[in-house]
Amino acid sequence: MTSPVFFVISKLVGLLILVETWLIALLVLSLVARWRGWFRLANGAQAAVLAALLALTALPVGDWVLDPLESRYPVNPPLNAPPDGIVVLGGAVESLKWRATGQVHLNDHAERVTEAAILALRFPKARIVLSGGAATLRPIGGALPSEATAMAAFLTQIGVDPSRLLTEDQSRNTAGNAELSLALARPKPGEHWLLVTSASHMPRSMAAFQRAGWTGMTAWPVDFSSPPGGHGWTWDLAQNLGFVNRAVKEYVGIVSYALAARL
Repeated sequence: MTSPVFFVISKLVGLLILVETWLIALLVLSLVARWRGWFRLANGAQAAVLAALLALTALPVGDWVLDPLESRYPVNPPLNAPPDGIVVLGGAVESLKWRATGQVHLNDHAERVTEAAILALRFPKARIVLSGGAATLRPIGGALPSEATAMAAFLTQIGVDPSRLLTEDQSRNTAGNAELSLALARPKPGEHWLLVTSASHMPRSMAAFQRAGWTGMTAWPVDFSSPPGGHGWTWDLAQNLGFVNRAVKEYVGIVSYALAARL
């Protein structure tokens, strides 16, 4: 799961499953079909694109596909005792901008880091594992600082004791997060840990961590895209397109991880 080949394949598949990739492919098909005189095929492809754009613009499609993922684990679950440790997954920081400006830039998944800061202050004795290399095809380190290092810089700057932070800076996917974080943290039997990541990413993450050998872990989902009850009827193509792409990525990831575990 952590091999470079698996990572490259996952990135290529990620491009192929984007909704906009299929819409562009249909438009190209319609142009080729019209050029060849296959007018029925051309009209059908154009109609499919129009129908998809109308559905993504006017219907809460994003809520429909994200809600099953984001509702899998409860928000702010009750804890019987303070956790021994907290694992925070990358994906919330922009490493290139941090390198260029010296300031830690947060993206749309910022709650992964901001909630980690809150938990760090709430549970001052908990160890904190920050997991994330560089989830791009560019090299890790040197040319591109790791996400774990950027998260550590953010938490340190707001007052978290750096001696509590463990940076796992080599993983490039969720399976790598789980395996390498386990090797770094070496949790003792009976310890209780929290896993912090986006709510839509949590089902795949928990499955990967359990498969890697983590026990006694509680999901702490953050970064909810679909509020309770959904957004209702919308006229927002960009929002729905982003939500659908996020959901499709997670569903494909869940299936691919399950298949890979059987190989």
